[in-house]
Amino acid sequence: MNFDKVINRKGTYCTQWDYIEDRFGKGNSVLVPYSISDTDFQAPVEIINEIKKRADHGIFGYSRWDHDDYKNSIVNWYQERYNTRIKKDWVVYSPSVLYTISTLMELLAGENKKIMSHTPRYDGFSKIFAHYEVINIPLEETQKGIFKTDLSTIEQGFKSGIKVLVLCNPDNPTGKVWKKDELEELISLAKKYKGYIISDEVHMDITRREPTSVLKIDAQCCISVNSPTKTFNTPSLGGSYAVIPDTHIRGKYLKQMKEVHSVGSPPIFGVLSTITGYNECAYWVDDLNNYVRENCELVVNELDGYKGLEVYVPEATFLMWINFKKTNIKLSALKESLIKNGNVAIMSGDIYGDSYRLRLNVGCPRSKLEYGIKGIKKAVDSIKV
Repeated sequence: MNFDKVINRKGTYCTQWDYIEDRFGKGNSVLVPYSISDTDFQAPVEIINEIKKRADHGIFGYSRWDHDDYKNSIVNWYQERYNTRIKKDWVVYSPSVLYTISTLMELLAGENKKIMSHTPRYDGFSKIFAHYEVINIPLEETQKGIFKTDLSTIEQGFKSGIKVLVLCNPDNPTGKVWKKDELEELISLAKKYKGYIISDEVHMDITRREPTSVLKIDAQCCISVNSPTKTFNTPSLGGSYAVIPDTHIRGKYLKQMKEVHSVGSPPIFGVLSTITGYNECAYWVDDLNNYVRENCELVVNELDGYKGLEVYVPEATFLMWINFKKTNIKLSALKESLIKNGNVAIMSGDIYGDSYRLRLNVGCPRSKLEYGIKGIKKAVDSIKV
């Protein structure tokens, strides 16, 4: 795969490129986006060919996910990529990761409608948390790029009767990969107080250090929520899945999905891309990881220390969490300058809970990233402090 290849995404109903004004204002169609967490890379050729083959068939009737081809591809992926054994009966389909988490919270949170989650956090979480009382667990940056949780607050939450900790593993936006011993401590607390950990593991394939699924440690109180769409850049094909070991919870989830929410037949392209990607495209993921790592290193070399900017190579994801606090620039001024002077659209950290950060998407060809780096420098240079 030539990840340097630039492909025009405009005019394809693409959220990141065609609807940039939704997030960055009217009249800003000239901006280059580094925002939504998809990439500018084509999917693996094996997936593209499988989609073409199915499209040529020409009949797109109702489909199924509950078969060995689909579930075994996921079982094998967990074994080969994460060194984690799961059973095919644990695998259930979902239309999206956020749908799965939302539905599981409905089933597990209890009448007090309280949950725990780390902050800063992915803004999609904040939206589905709107009807819950959320106990925020701070991720403290103890060293540059090293983030630690607050176990005492988590234990107090479980002890008070909260049943659910929603974990982002690896974390978005910080890029933290949760270590095995850290997960063991979290899981120990959940088991002690009969709580549950719902682990969003959608970024687990794109890492610079070995990730650990919660299911590698425990299959009693943990649920893994995942999707190949971030990995292979296929979110518009639809579909994700959860791995739910507990028979009772799995049954309640399937009943809620099928009988209450009327989600049954999956989009066939989503099913096929999962099977093909997981069965045939591990090499492609390895190449992607090498390219993204080099992109991250380029950003660090160019921007870390530039007029006070602090940048690190994240342990996972294609998202970089840039700290501009030491520049003494206000967020409002930086946001305006990025658009007017840098001609770049970059997500501001206040959306995720930190007003001194930017979240830069580096899942793009090198030439686009170089343009973005120049845009950030122009934006910072244009502000007098």
